[in-house]
Amino acid sequence: MSGDGRRLSDKIMSAHAQACTEGKLEVAEALLRALEVDLSAIGGGKMDKRESMELLEEAFYRHQTAKQDD
Repeated sequence: MSGDGRRLSDKIMSAHAQACTEGKLEVAEALLRALEVDLSAIGGGKMDKRESMELLEEAFYRHQTAKQDD
């Protein structure tokens, strides 16, 4: 297990952004689904619901932009 202290959702967001930047939209879609699962998990970690929604909205926006650029 990594000791960098970042939440899983942060790591997924970072990987999603990289996949979008590199035009790997199939990978980006899988990561977006993983982010949704992580953020909707029962208990949801220490993140509040508003912050979770903001992360999802940011990821969806980035994803749509990458799809339009493709």
